[in-house]
Amino acid sequence: MERRDDAGRPTGTGSDGGGTGGRSGPAHDGPERAGAGALTPSGDGVRHDGSPPEGPAAVADAVHSTLFRTTSADETRAYLAEAYGTTVRLGSAARSGAVFRHERRTSGALCLDEGRLAASVVYEVQPLDDLLVLDVLGGRMRLDCGRSGAYAAGGVLLAAAPGTPMRTAVEHMHARAAVLHPDLLRDVAGLPREAPIPPGLHTAAAPAETARWRACARYAWSLLDDGPAAAGPGTTLVRDAAARLLAAVALEAFPGFRTRSDPLAPGAGRVGPAALRRAAEFAHDHADGPVGPSDMAAAAGVPPRVLHAAFADALGTTPRTYLRRVRLMRARADLAAADPAAGVPAAVAAVAARWGWGRPGLFSDAYAALHGEPPGETLRRSRPSG
Repeated sequence: MERRDDAGRPTGTGSDGGGTGGRSGPAHDGPERAGAGALTPSGDGVRHDGSPPEGPAAVADAVHSTLFRTTSADETRAYLAEAYGTTVRLGSAARSGAVFRHERRTSGALCLDEGRLAASVVYEVQPLDDLLVLDVLGGRMRLDCGRSGAYAAGGVLLAAAPGTPMRTAVEHMHARAAVLHPDLLRDVAGLPREAPIPPGLHTAAAPAETARWRACARYAWSLLDDGPAAAGPGTTLVRDAAARLLAAVALEAFPGFRTRSDPLAPGAGRVGPAALRRAAEFAHDHADGPVGPSDMAAAAGVPPRVLHAAFADALGTTPRTYLRRVRLMRARADLAAADPAAGVPAAVAAVAARWGWGRPGLFSDAYAALHGEPPGETLRRSRPSG
């Protein structure tokens, strides 16, 4: 297949061997042709390596997207194996001419996929390293991942957990998937990195939870769109916040799935003022980056839940709320130095996005709750430097 650089210039053919650990995006030798595997760069034109990000604080300012389309069962199998870092075995091949289409969008901790398969296929997947939440948009599927379940359009399920193989039968499937790194869920849940992840298949508890997951996933997908459907300014912090939101919704949506700590682990113990100071200083020094409570705990040298208890006892708040407050204080400083002549709504939206709020209305609510006035009022009183 022909590969192109960011400017669309040909760079040669064949596999570039990119990526590490056998999880690079699929490469194809030979010319690109109709009906064959075609990895088509889109969005920013970068060929994504097909790997879900490594951990909750993975940093990537750019949005990367790939679009793959084929009518070959062998190329479908090879693509899925490399995209998800596992072994895929097709139990029955797609009929001749059936189209498989897969789009992946990633940025930092966000990794979202949408796939269509115009055939009836059975396939087996060896254990994944990540969690996979599926939103069935069309067609039907039956999945066995510790437990069995049948799903049609409208179903939302936690389809795979680390260490659990799965067997799936699909009929003309159309689905959107979120690939969640276990460390991201542990971070959001306030658990240490060694906390076990329960295996097996889980279904969203109630229609309200299903609707909430679907709305959050749709919002995150649109953040990774560089076209007219984009949700708004997709800064690094906005996308990181969306990834953490997806993790939080997943923890709430699937009642049978909970990250859990070791019941034999030592208790919280006592955290001294020096450790609290290190955590607070880390929040102030790194508020402009995609960090969370587990990063603050690592800086303090204590487990996340220990830091959570210490913040509650000493400061009456949580590490997450403390970091949020720091960002709102930085936003106030930015608004005080901004020029209102450029337009209040646009300036407020830009500052909101810079500090992790993709929706200005939510930012305004949080800002007013802390500072006692809407952000527009702060901006109108500003005195731009220079």
